[in-house]
Amino acid sequence: MKITPTQYAKALVALSRDGGDASQIAASFLSFVKKRRGTKKLPEIVRAAEKLSDEADGRVTLLAETAGEANADSKKEIAEAAGKLFPGKEISLGFAVRKNLVGGVRFSSRDTVVDGTISRRIRELRGAMNGHQSS
Repeated sequence: MKITPTQYAKALVALSRDGGDASQIAASFLSFVKKRRGTKKLPEIVRAAEKLSDEADGRVTLLAETAGEANADSKKEIAEAAGKLFPGKEISLGFAVRKNLVGGVRFSSRDTVVDGTISRRIRELRGAMNGHQSS
């Protein structure tokens, strides 16, 4: 029976929550994965384990992408907006500049994207205009 990356990740998270020696747990887990010839799955296993751990702890890791460098006031507003998008979650927020966004902010997590940029609005308008031209 093949073990999926998610199954490996669940096992790793469960082992890590038992409070044992982290380096010993990691070494034993890696040895097990190697024996099962699953080392190619390690990046996916790690991503899944991080996601499961974050979910269990009520955390979400977000990247906030903006068109320019955000100042302290803007970062505070962005953090407040993120809190409204993910109520009840502890948010770990990183920032990145993407010049092609024109304006606004795009939030992305491991499995969610919330695009509140002007670039998205422009694309939607273009799509709507193109749809009406062919009618």
